[in-house]
Amino acid sequence: MPFNGQAETAGLSGGPTVVLHVVPGISAEGIGTFVLNMLEHLDRSKTKVLLAVTTDWEQLHESRARELGAEIWRTAEIGAGPAGWARHFVRLIRLIRRHGAIDAVHSHMDYFNGINCLAALLARVPVRISHAHRAAESGKTGWPRRLYSLVMRLLIAACATERVGCSDSANEGQHRIGPWRFGSKVVRNGIDMSIFSPDRTCGKPDGIDLREGEVRFVAVGRMDEVKNPLFLVRVFHEVRKRVPDVRLYWIGHGSLRGEVEALIAKLGLESSVALLGVRRDVADILPWMDYMLLPSKREGLGIALIEAQACGVKCFVSDTVPAEADLGLCVFLPLGQHEVYWAERICERLKAGGGGLALDSERAARYDIRQTVRELETLWRARRGKAGRGVAEGGVRA
Repeated sequence: MPFNGQAETAGLSGGPTVVLHVVPGISAEGIGTFVLNMLEHLDRSKTKVLLAVTTDWEQLHESRARELGAEIWRTAEIGAGPAGWARHFVRLIRLIRRHGAIDAVHSHMDYFNGINCLAALLARVPVRISHAHRAAESGKTGWPRRLYSLVMRLLIAACATERVGCSDSANEGQHRIGPWRFGSKVVRNGIDMSIFSPDRTCGKPDGIDLREGEVRFVAVGRMDEVKNPLFLVRVFHEVRKRVPDVRLYWIGHGSLRGEVEALIAKLGLESSVALLGVRRDVADILPWMDYMLLPSKREGLGIALIEAQACGVKCFVSDTVPAEADLGLCVFLPLGQHEVYWAERICERLKAGGGGLALDSERAARYDIRQTVRELETLWRARRGKAGRGVAEGGVRA
C-alpha cells in the first residue's frame, strides 16, 4: 500500500498507539502466522498497525492483514544483497519520518533487526524492539556469516530499547555476544486456543484420505534446509518398513520441494505421502492427525508444534527444538542419530499407543495469543511521548 505522506492524528498525538512491524513477509510461515494471530486479537481502537514488508510480491496473508486494519508498505527486496539492504534502510527511514506519528518499531527479522533498529533510532522512534524468532545457528559457519551476525548483534545492543525472543534459546542466539547477555525477555508466540483444539468441528478436510486402522503422521513447515525435509522423508520411510499402514500428510512448500518429491518417488512412497501445499485450514486438519514429525536443524520455538499439541497431536521432534515448546506431548530425539534410530524409537511409541504423554493445560495456557498481545502492548506503549535515545536502555550483564 503506497504511503501518502500525511501524518495521522494518532500515536504520539494522543490517539491509538501506532506500531510499525518490519517483517520479511506475511506468508504461512512462522513470522507471518504470528503477525496474523496478533492482528486477529488486537483492540484496533487502542493500536494501529503498519507493516513494512521486504518483498516485492503479495503473499498469502496480506489481504487478511488489510481486512484486520493493517496498512502495508513495501521497502525493498533484501534478498538482492547489500544494494537491497541499502534501499530498504533508506526507504524505511523515509517512511517513518513521513508518517511522523510512530510510537514503536517492532522488527521480526532476526539478525537483520540490527539494521531496522538503527533506522528507527535515526528516525527518532522512542520504542525499538528486536524480536528473535530463531535459535542460534548450529555447526560451523563461514567467517562472512560470523562477521555479519556479530555486527548485527552489536547494532541490536546499541539501538534496540527492548529485546524479546520467542524462547530462551532464541534470545541466547540473538541477544548475546560471547559471555555478554543484553537485557531481554521471552514473549511466547501465542495461538488462538479456541481454534486449535482436538475437536473435529467440521467434516473431513480436502485431501485427507481416511483409511480404517491407518496411523496418520503430519509435517507442517516449509521444505527448506533448516527444516531437514529429506531426513524427514527417510525417517518416514523407515517407519513404514516396520508399520506398513501409515500415511504422511505434509503441509507447506519450499525451495526443496523438488528434491522432496524426487526422494519420495525413489523410495516408492507416492501412495503413502500426500503433499498438501500451503493450506489455510491447518486448524481443521490437525485434529485428524495422530503424530507430527519435526526433525528441524534449528527452531526458535516451533509455532506449528504448539498448534499440533493444542489439537492433541503427539510429536516426535529433534533435540534442537526448545524445551519450552513441549506442552506434554513431545518426544525429543537426537538430531545426530540416523533415520533408523528415529524410526525404531517412533515405532516403540506406536506399539505403546503413544502412552505416557498428556497435554499439560497449565503450560498450554501460556501460549494463549491474548496473553501475548497484552505483553506486547505493554512494550509498545512503554515510552509514548518520549524522544528517541541513543544507546538503548536495558543494560548489559556478563
